[in-house]
Amino acid sequence: MIIKCPECGHQVSDRAKTCPSCGIEIAGKITRCPDCGEYIFKDDRECPNCHCSINASASEPADEAPVDSQNYALAPEIPEIPQPREPKKSTGHKILWSSVVVGFVIALIIVFLGIYFYQKSQQENEMRAYENAMMSAEPAVLQNFLDMYIDASVAHRDSIKAHLEILKKVDRDWQNAYASQSKSALQLFIDRNPDNIHVTEARLLIDSLDFEAAKLVDTMEGYQKYMDSHQQGAYYDEAANAYDRIREEAEARRRQAQQDSIMKAQQAAEAAQTQTVQPAQPAPKPAQPAQPVKKQ
Repeated sequence: MIIKCPECGHQVSDRAKTCPSCGIEIAGKITRCPDCGEYIFKDDRECPNCHCSINASASEPADEAPVDSQNYALAPEIPEIPQPREPKKSTGHKILWSSVVVGFVIALIIVFLGIYFYQKSQQENEMRAYENAMMSAEPAVLQNFLDMYIDASVAHRDSIKAHLEILKKVDRDWQNAYASQSKSALQLFIDRNPDNIHVTEARLLIDSLDFEAAKLVDTMEGYQKYMDSHQQGAYYDEAANAYDRIREEAEARRRQAQQDSIMKAQQAAEAAQTQTVQPAQPAPKPAQPAQPVKKQ
């Protein structure tokens, strides 16, 4: 039969050895209250439900003392001394205590889960920041990682520091190449650091240096050399215009020289023709010697 446990109130079989909820013994330890009919423990002196007194069960009759052939007196009956029973906690107090324990356990679980997910989130953020820093060519990005993630793994921090030192060295090489204003130094920087952010600036600077060199000589050959080396250069159109200007000036000089040559040839022909048409002039008479002056 399914009854209500006298200790915790949960449903339990009257043949169960113990209550599955509170662990109190059930089989052979319970009886029904003669007044209200609730199941109570056999050794209860009072019904917890109706508070009626429960008569103690009759004691076992004492063994008769051996009859002496000369003394028929009976041994005095020793009354049974009730054993003190551990007081039971009230059901309401036990339920309240269980609720407190359960609430405390749930709170601990929530705290631990919060710490776990927070740490996991921090680890994921640190990993993303580490990957971005390692792919970056900006020293400021790597330094920012070192400043923000002080508790990052030693391996990550050492990798970032080594990468930062490499970038600082590359930055110093760029500063030296830029300050030199040398095409060879700039080209060497490009060859050693093809993926550096300063490569574009270095190429523009080489483009400018080559154009200035072409302007300095100001010849068709100089501008042609620039255009061959910088077909997409920033000064390509300006170099092409200068090339055309010099070519036109050379062509104009050539035409002028040709015209001058033709004119001189014509003038020489005209002079020769004039000398052929005019008669020959008589030779001039020789000068008479001067007469001596007579003295008076």
